[in-house]
Amino acid sequence: MSKTLRNSLVIAAVALFIAGAVAYSIHKGKAATVPDGVIGNTAGNLNNYGRFCEQDGVVYFSNAYDNGALYSMTPNQQDLKKLTDLDVEYINAGGNYVFFYGVPSNTTTGIGSVVSKPGMYMIKKDGKDLKALTKDISRSMILFGNKIYYQHYTEKTGTTFAVMDISKHESEELLSYMINPACLVGNSIYYNGMYDNHFLYSYNLDTNTESLLWEGDIWNPIFDGTYVYYMDVLNDYRLCRYSPSNNTIEILSKERTDLFNVFGNYIFFQTSGQQPALKRMNTDGTGVVTIAEGVYNHIGVTSTYVYFSAFGSDVPVYCSPTFSDPYVVEFTAARDAVLAGKDNK
Repeated sequence: MSKTLRNSLVIAAVALFIAGAVAYSIHKGKAATVPDGVIGNTAGNLNNYGRFCEQDGVVYFSNAYDNGALYSMTPNQQDLKKLTDLDVEYINAGGNYVFFYGVPSNTTTGIGSVVSKPGMYMIKKDGKDLKALTKDISRSMILFGNKIYYQHYTEKTGTTFAVMDISKHESEELLSYMINPACLVGNSIYYNGMYDNHFLYSYNLDTNTESLLWEGDIWNPIFDGTYVYYMDVLNDYRLCRYSPSNNTIEILSKERTDLFNVFGNYIFFQTSGQQPALKRMNTDGTGVVTIAEGVYNHIGVTSTYVYFSAFGSDVPVYCSPTFSDPYVVEFTAARDAVLAGKDNK
C-alpha cells in the first residue's frame, strides 16, 4: 500500500469518526428533557384518572366527545387544538412534552406501529413527534423532572412500581408490588397500603426506600405539605385530614365520599347516600356548597374550571367555576371543536 493511499485512508477514517461523533452529539442533544423539579400533574387530578392537566398556562385534556383524544386549550376554554387521536388518561406535562397512558381508538391513524398497542406515550406540546415509551400496560403515573414513576403491568410480573427515564427510554423496577404514585411532594411519593393494610407510607426517590408514616386506615391520600387529606376507610369513607407534625385528625365531612380532589384552598368531593351530590368546601371543612345534585365522577380541576361527568357516562362533560360561586354548564367548547374538525375534513 502506498504512503499516499495510506494517508488518504487515515484521513477518511478520521473524517468518518468525527462525523459519527457529531451525529451522536446532535442526537443526544435532541433527547427529551424536562427541567428538574417539574411535577407533571396534581395528585387530585391523577386520582381521578388524570383526564385534565394544567401546565404553564395551558390545559391538556382527554376530550370525551372525541373518543378521549388529547387536546390542548387555554384555561378559559379558548384555542382548542387536537394533539393525537389516542384515547388518553393520566396526562402529565413538563418541558416541551405531554406524557400519558394511551390506547388506540378506532379513529387512530397515521402513525402505524407506534400506536399499535396500549402503553405510555410522549408527544410534543404542538402535537408532533409521538413516541411510545412502553407498549406495556402502564396506568397511574407521575412525571418528576426527567423521570416518570408509574404502575407497570406485564403478564409475567403482574403490576409493579417502576421508573422510566424519558431521555434514555429506560425502565427500572423499584418495587415488586403496586403503589399509587399520584401524590408527590418534595422528593417523596405518599400513598396508602393496598394489600395487608391501608396505612400511610412514603417512598423516597433519592434513596429508593419505603417508610411507614402513620397506621391510619386511609385511601387516596393527598398531601399538601401540611395536611394529608384522605377518605377514612374504617368510618364509611368520610373525608378527613391528618397532620403529620401534630399527629392529629380532623373530620371534614361525615358523609360517605366516593372520590375527591384538592386544589388550592378547596376540596371537591362526591357524596353518596340518599341525596348524592358533587360538593365543594374549604380545606378546613367549612363553607360547604353543592355544585350539582346526582352522582358524578372524573373530577378534574384547573385554575378556572372543575370538570366532571355523570357516573357511567363519559358525555356530556360538565364544568363549574373553580373559585367563584358554582353554576353548572356543559363543556360545549370541547364538543364544538370536534364538530368543527369534522366539518373541515
